Amino acid sequence: MNILLILSTIWTLIYFKFNKVSFNSRRSVRTFRSVGIPIFQVKKNGRCSFGNQVSLVNTAKSSTLGRCNRCKLLVYSDAQLIIGNKVGMSNTTIVATKFIRIGNNVMIGGGSTIVDSDFHSLNPEFWHTPKDEIHMKSSDVIINDNVFIGMNAIILKGVNIGSNVIIAAGSVVTKDIPDFEIWGGNPAKFIRKNS
Repeated sequence: MNILLILSTIWTLIYFKFNKVSFNSRRSVRTFRSVGIPIFQVKKNGRCSFGNQVSLVNTAKSSTLGRCNRCKLLVYSDAQLIIGNKVGMSNTTIVATKFIRIGNNVMIGGGSTIVDSDFHSLNPEFWHTPKDEIHMKSSDVIINDNVFIGMNAIILKGVNIGSNVIIAAGSVVTKDIPDFEIWGGNPAKFIRKNS
């Protein structure tokens, strides 16, 4: 293991401890890896948990695509972000305002974004007022097991992605994807079965 990986993993684990991140087991802590330091925040009464063998890539040098942004994980008050076992992500943004669950054996490509909210009211009367965030809509995002999300994909609120799914690079996922399918495009559409 190189020195950057060791130091950034230790620093990230300390950072997570102050943000009250939980790990499924002591084994989860031992198998966690972070190259570089992510941007991370769990707000009051928010909850974030990690399974075994979770890896974060936060540096351009270590990212295959050379992206220079760090992973950003933000959990709002009373929201939950649950990340399963064997999950890898590079330069990824995940914002949970309500609930996001990522299953086991999931690869999230460089620069991808997963959100469960519009972050603003859809009513322009509330924009630029304190009522804007109060009236924003949020809906759970579920990503099941054995999912590959290509680089720069965007997963939007209310989406349930089945198991054994591939999402093409640059896709914008706005609706549920059944098990064993490949989807791509903006908005993402069925391409073919993933056998």
